[in-house]
Amino acid sequence: MSVAAGSLLTLALIATGCAADESETPTTPDSAVDGEWQEVIDAANEEGQLTWYSVAPAEVREGLKAAFEEKYPDITLEILVMGTADMNAALEAEHETGAQGADVVTSVDYGWILDKAEQGWISELEGPSSELEEWGEYVTDDMVVNAGLGLMAIGWNTSLYSGTVESYDDLLDSALGDGAIGTARPEPAIHADHWAFVEETHNENYAEDLAAQDPALYPSAFALQEALAAGEVAVGAFVSAADMVGLKAKGAPIEFSVPDPALAIGNMFFIPTSGQNQNAAQLFMDFFMSEEGQSIAAKNAFSPLSSVDTLAAGKDIQLTNVERVLDTDWYNDYLANWKTIYE
Repeated sequence: MSVAAGSLLTLALIATGCAADESETPTTPDSAVDGEWQEVIDAANEEGQLTWYSVAPAEVREGLKAAFEEKYPDITLEILVMGTADMNAALEAEHETGAQGADVVTSVDYGWILDKAEQGWISELEGPSSELEEWGEYVTDDMVVNAGLGLMAIGWNTSLYSGTVESYDDLLDSALGDGAIGTARPEPAIHADHWAFVEETHNENYAEDLAAQDPALYPSAFALQEALAAGEVAVGAFVSAADMVGLKAKGAPIEFSVPDPALAIGNMFFIPTSGQNQNAAQLFMDFFMSEEGQSIAAKNAFSPLSSVDTLAAGKDIQLTNVERVLDTDWYNDYLANWKTIYE
């Protein structure tokens, strides 16, 4: 798989503070073909490539790349993995200069994405899969797909804990005190949303009750998952189901459960208008949203398509509360209250 830290051309433009030569007019990408869907497929095959900037889980990236290239062997999918700050800077440079870069993007910077959608930076979806009724509430303005790929679970190290943890209330077992539990701090707001979700759906006193267990605090799910696998903590209260599957496959002594209700952190997918391969991008997005694509991308997460078998099947799943995450006043108040308990 071709994975890099970023687009070398774009990052070079950013690093030097230079855009295109002022005497040159930035290239304006052609829109996707306006015709029958088969014409879009034909045009995508002629383009022959596309680049995906992504923060999606590794298993999602790798699985979609393999399946998409198998189905469309004339098209090469390059994946560039980067943080949201670098991603936003690259996309802004590409939009301003016409430099070749992202054709499809997956990000969790909700505010940036929705602002750019309003500014006309994002292409409308054209594929037949985007018309599937079950996608309705998960697609914003026919442009941005909010996919619940970050299904949050509770994990435990079987070498350290012989029981099971099926719910957030199970974390209050006296055997799990004195730092046996690890969790992520409510920073940034997307983490705070998970704490608030648990309080709303499982235990209104969750923050206070968990504090009594003296949990170890980590900056992210990734850091917590590494600690859990290494035996630094016995239980992880903020872990990704997909990553738990991956750690188990690598031989880590891990088990996990998906609570009910559960939160799925939304990954937003979109096509930037600055992309040079608009038809290939439309084809990829259609593949991702199809039953075939969802069976790969969402098997260890959540899919709105009821025909797709996922770890979330049969459970009440809520996606990240985007409005809450973008409410600065709410976040500042929540964090301040949390710190009075934990600091």
